[in-house]
Amino acid sequence: MKKNENRRESIRSGKLITEIILSALIIGFIGYKASKIFTDFSKVDQASLNIQTETTEPTTEEDKNKVIYETAETMTKSKFIGSLILVNGDFKYYSSADDSNLVSINAQNKAQKRSSFSAATDAMEINADVYTALAAMLDDFHEETGLKVVISSGFRSFQKQEELYNADLKATGLDYSESVAKPGHSEHQTGLSVDFKDFDGEGDYAWINENAWRYGFILRYPENKTSVTNIKFEPWHFRYVGVPHAYYMHTNNLCLEEYAELLIKHSYDGEHLFFSDSNGTEYEIYFVQSDDGSDVTFVPVPSGMKYEIQGNNSSGFIVTVYVAQSPEPSSVSSEDATEDVEETNAP
Repeated sequence: MKKNENRRESIRSGKLITEIILSALIIGFIGYKASKIFTDFSKVDQASLNIQTETTEPTTEEDKNKVIYETAETMTKSKFIGSLILVNGDFKYYSSADDSNLVSINAQNKAQKRSSFSAATDAMEINADVYTALAAMLDDFHEETGLKVVISSGFRSFQKQEELYNADLKATGLDYSESVAKPGHSEHQTGLSVDFKDFDGEGDYAWINENAWRYGFILRYPENKTSVTNIKFEPWHFRYVGVPHAYYMHTNNLCLEEYAELLIKHSYDGEHLFFSDSNGTEYEIYFVQSDDGSDVTFVPVPSGMKYEIQGNNSSGFIVTVYVAQSPEPSSVSSEDATEDVEETNAP
């Protein structure tokens, strides 16, 4: 009997040990599985984090065609000078001969041995840049036609303009003039305009009207724009504005008043004016309002490109950009005016 009890006790002890071992194995297996699942979850979670990091990382690519602008310090009062200033009955010319960079026409012709044109008097002067462009145009005109042009009027002083204006009032008996601009409101005071003697723009002389824009000139008072300019048709009066602007005005049939108004609408902060001339030269043009509360206006200009800043004689500056052209150093010579000018044409 006792032997059987010992045997049963041995069996119970064996079962207990077996159960303990099985329990340990089960717990170990469960722990292993749980650990593996956690490890896999961590890997997946980390992978998802890595993916999120990669997709949210900012990528930027430099635009090589983007134009970088810098600022050019420009004297605010210089808005009253330049080849684009509008001078008429509404806008007075505020500068003087000191700002006009004047040279004697005949003296320049003599120095350069030029005989394709001449001035009516040795005292007659115009802006130096205008002389250069005018000489190129009239040299080509003479070569093309064999004809020579005489300049009957160039720069006029305020006093000379006043004499012409008062003489016209006396002759007509009116209290205003239809053919002579008021003193202070004549383009001739800028040195940017010339009158041709006995010139009607017809026949062989039509060459000048057709090609003037190529040299930066416009017919200032066209026959079909008298209601805008308030000046009667003057076929002899030409004004220098520069090639880009002369081309655009010629192509789009605009007088200077219309063009000046158009340019103001193309502000720096808005849509710029883009066009190419017949030679394929590309231009970008925009307007910058002057800072009238300061002596200096900061004008935005493109870095690394050739540009010009011109005043419009009223509200600010016109920036002309020669697209894809590098800046060029430029210098302008001038001579002091010492003689009064005797002239015949108006305004």
